[in-house]
Amino acid sequence: MKVYGTRVSIWFYSEGASPAKVIEKLVGLGFTPVRGAYDFVYKHEPREAMTESDLSSAIVEISNALHVALAGFKVLYTLDTHLLEEDDLVPLEDIDAELEATRAELKAIESETESKE
Repeated sequence: MKVYGTRVSIWFYSEGASPAKVIEKLVGLGFTPVRGAYDFVYKHEPREAMTESDLSSAIVEISNALHVALAGFKVLYTLDTHLLEEDDLVPLEDIDAELEATRAELKAIESETESKE
């Protein structure tokens, strides 16, 4: 079954809304924060036979919702819609877990180095 995703990349402006506020808005629209070249992805409802017209309508709908949600936030964004691969979606929970593991490794290395001195 084909699953399309609209990816979003955000460029923040220091005089604009805080990243936390922008993230809150995007998550509220159904976007998922992800790791990689894009910051968020909106996973369109999977359909057995999604036509180009259906996809175009879905893209316009989520694009308009995003535009309205971010109005006045002084951020720039880009959109890109393609078929999704499972590797395209790395949720923040996984990223946080990897970060925590890296911190633990660094702490162990620091402790090891300090004990040798």
